[in-house]
Amino acid sequence: MRTRLAATTTITLSLAAMAATFTTPASAQDAGWNGRYVWEENVGRHGGNTPADSIVAFITYTLGVGPGNGPTGCTLNGQGFQTNKRIRCTVTPQGKSIVVKFHGYGADNMFDSGYRRGQALFTLTRTPRGLVTALQALTASANATPRTGKLFYKAL
Repeated sequence: MRTRLAATTTITLSLAAMAATFTTPASAQDAGWNGRYVWEENVGRHGGNTPADSIVAFITYTLGVGPGNGPTGCTLNGQGFQTNKRIRCTVTPQGKSIVVKFHGYGADNMFDSGYRRGQALFTLTRTPRGLVTALQALTASANATPRTGKLFYKAL
């Protein structure tokens, strides 16, 4: 009887260890990408009869990576001028970069075109000069916004 109990305990512990090894979001977590990243896109002046009468409008994108960011471990929210994006995403590490990919829309997503599941939205890369963003399927709202550059920063 004692041998059967020991064998059962060993098998249970082995299965638990294997389950811990195969968690999907852990790869981005292991690479040290957990956290919140923000991009505040200036989309220009709007309203008013003159530039002095107008307001400067922004869209703020917030990327959350790691535990607490939904079942995929990744959320992307965009709020601001004529924008209310709620995206569930995935993160794929590639060297010093991560590729943020579309997984699905959040419940209250509005004003967004159709992305395909698995489509790369953008890439974040750590460089000696800081974090560099390369936009892909996620496009800038203003023509003056660069498609590659220091867009997202890590928020504290």
